[in-house]
Amino acid sequence: MALSRARSCLGLTGGVGVYDARVVRLALGPVGVVVGLKTALDLVVVDRYGWHRDTLYYAVAGRHLQGGYVEFPPVTALFSALARVLFGWSLFGFRIWPVLAGACTVFVAALVARDLGGSARAQTLAAIAVAFAPGMLATNDLFQPLAFDQLTTMLVLWLALRLAQGRGSWILIGLAAGVGLETKYSIAVVLVLLIATFAIWRREVLRTWGFPLGVGIAALLLVPNLIWEAGHGWVSVHWFLHPPPSGTDETRPQYVANLILLTHVVAVPVAVAGVVSLVRNRIVRPLGWTVAGTVVAYFVLGGKSYYGLPSILFALAAGAIPFERWATRRRLWAVGVAYVVVSLVLLPITLPVLPLKTAERHGVIGKRADYGDEIGWPAFVHTVERHAAGADVVIVSNYGEAGSLQVFGLHLPPIASGAVTFRFWRPEVTGRNAVLVGYDRKSASAFCKRYRIVARISMPVANDERNQPVARCILSGSLANIWPTIVGQFPV
Repeated sequence: MALSRARSCLGLTGGVGVYDARVVRLALGPVGVVVGLKTALDLVVVDRYGWHRDTLYYAVAGRHLQGGYVEFPPVTALFSALARVLFGWSLFGFRIWPVLAGACTVFVAALVARDLGGSARAQTLAAIAVAFAPGMLATNDLFQPLAFDQLTTMLVLWLALRLAQGRGSWILIGLAAGVGLETKYSIAVVLVLLIATFAIWRREVLRTWGFPLGVGIAALLLVPNLIWEAGHGWVSVHWFLHPPPSGTDETRPQYVANLILLTHVVAVPVAVAGVVSLVRNRIVRPLGWTVAGTVVAYFVLGGKSYYGLPSILFALAAGAIPFERWATRRRLWAVGVAYVVVSLVLLPITLPVLPLKTAERHGVIGKRADYGDEIGWPAFVHTVERHAAGADVVIVSNYGEAGSLQVFGLHLPPIASGAVTFRFWRPEVTGRNAVLVGYDRKSASAFCKRYRIVARISMPVANDERNQPVARCILSGSLANIWPTIVGQFPV
């Protein structure tokens, strides 16, 4: 009894009786096969088209390790630094991390099904539904915070599930939540809803010393980011309150449609069944309402569909148990065939399986903006290099351009940009002879004189860089003096 109380006070259990679901073994064999197949599929095309503009930005961020960045916390930059140390400037070296994160997310999905009492078949179905969800395939070969966010959100929800069942740990939840907040700020919605739903339906779980201990651990892990934000005018708060236009912006009908596509049209009923089964069970009800609330919250707040995807993945894992009970052999074959057919139709959109020319000829590049953002960067850098002789600085108009010139540029002067976190990385430049990329005469007139276009960017696909001007000019003051003007053209 004394040991039990000590464990409860330390947050090693939820302080409630053990959940009555039958404890089953993890189906390690079949789940491992699913994880292996999904990982192999990711690796086959991991560097098919090229570096994504976001990856180029994160690659540079890894050379400036700090407590935060304008639109993301530091975990992605830490992985960037690790990738560069282990693999150099290798695209495979960067993208192996989201591939591994995706594999771990699938494994956690099987653990969710196992802890809900799912059989080996239910665990395998959960692994399949999560592994081959279009949203997972589309994001797990891109070096971005998305794959890491999917993993940390799944971990938090799985640990909260175990806590609700009386066999979890507030300490572990605090660690996962803290890492999650340092990975992607959007997990805060999940955390707030978790606490709110536990307060409504399972208040006794919050009445232990473990709860404030877990909150304290998460807050402690967030301290480096808070210190950075305080020292930079809470720039991330301003960014998210007034986000600039983005190629991934969605209307509310698009949010719903895209979330269905990211989940997989055939698997949507499984996710719905997962939420319903959780809500109907008093023990785990907070998890069901957290998932539903997250989807609704992002709909109301104007979030993007992929923000809600990690919670949907948890719903898919939970839905594997009622689906397995419903799925007779004949039904499973019918659903399986439909699932595979839809997956194959969507595959060129979710993964770069087609040769570039074939993808462009069939309009695939135009349908998925990520592909267009991966193509042509080395040629872009060579164009700038040809016209940068004698310049003191290259000033560019977006983070993809700045990242590509810093990663691929070998014979270039310092690179400067007022975009996102590059605004805080102004190079020390004394000369005024500048190359401008992406600035027309009107936008350059605020800080530049004797503007002269020397080239146009030629890109193999229609993206933000195609036909943008490369110009020479004389800065109207030192870079330090005109920097507020440059940065002011990129409001946050």
